[in-house]
Amino acid sequence: MDDGRVVVEAPVRVADVGGWTDTWFGAPGRVCNLAVGPGVTVEVLAGGRPSVRLALADLGDTYEIAPGAGRGPGPMPGRHPLVEQAIASIVETSDDLPGLDVSVHAAVPPGASLGTSAAVVVAVLAGIEAALGRALAPGDELAARAHRIETDRVGRESGVQDQWAAACGGASLLAVGPYPEVRRTGIDLPGATRAALAERLVTVVLGSHDSSAVHREVIDLIVACGGGEHDHARRCFARLASLGGLAAEALGAGDLDAWAAALTAATDTQADLHAGLVGVAHRRAIEVARRHGALGWKVNGAGGEGGSLTALAPDGDAAAALRGALAAADAGWVVPALRPTDEGVRLVTR
Repeated sequence: MDDGRVVVEAPVRVADVGGWTDTWFGAPGRVCNLAVGPGVTVEVLAGGRPSVRLALADLGDTYEIAPGAGRGPGPMPGRHPLVEQAIASIVETSDDLPGLDVSVHAAVPPGASLGTSAAVVVAVLAGIEAALGRALAPGDELAARAHRIETDRVGRESGVQDQWAAACGGASLLAVGPYPEVRRTGIDLPGATRAALAERLVTVVLGSHDSSAVHREVIDLIVACGGGEHDHARRCFARLASLGGLAAEALGAGDLDAWAAALTAATDTQADLHAGLVGVAHRRAIEVARRHGALGWKVNGAGGEGGSLTALAPDGDAAAALRGALAAADAGWVVPALRPTDEGVRLVTR
């Protein structure tokens, strides 16, 4: 094995009950989610030429960044700012760094609303630190760093749940507030519950997620000073946070029927918050899931057009049939083989 070569993996997440309440405009909130894999793999090779080479296989892009890029107050080039700023956060605070080859691969399609971007940033941070011979930081520290990169350095809107799922793994209840502070409680799943989730969870990716306009409308409702729409949105956020707590209780008790009901209630509440958050493709996939006896379903992430849906089938045979039906329903839909994982970001090789 080459000196300085490491491989790091980080999970993505599904079934986020309470999403939206982990944002600056939705907190304080509670989110229950489930880390799944395979998610993101990052390979880092330290040494050689004094530059950074990025290879993003899923996006078909490979390029180099000149030595010193990202040092000081100016941003790095913006072809892939999340990855570039993650690297810059290390480069600009270190002297005499070797060259870095950073390769990124995701096992789920881009724009799937599964927290992939956050998982990439967490894995890149962990991978570079490990390649430089540094100890892997605790999960909560990596999660907070990754969130600051996305919000402070790149300037994107971002909740906090995705970074914590990638860094810590497992089933989680996240108490958020004041934003962006997070208090994570891991949910200890009974063995039978863990096995059932691995067998019966079905996720379908419906297309690349792009709903910034709808999200802006929701933010505008919240920041407006009073009014019926503002109050309605606040009630929806309170309901979502409450459902996050109920989902966590159900998972901890091994009550998958109650957990599935919380998934569906959270999806319905997202639609009540803004009808555009449950898109046309989501509704089509829900109907397929309903016809195959699914006990519940969740529009993953913030919702909108594209993205993904996760459903809980009543048993393994029904799950297999549902996967086949979803794959056949639309040529553009992808049904990835995702399984719950207790592991957050981890060093695979060194």
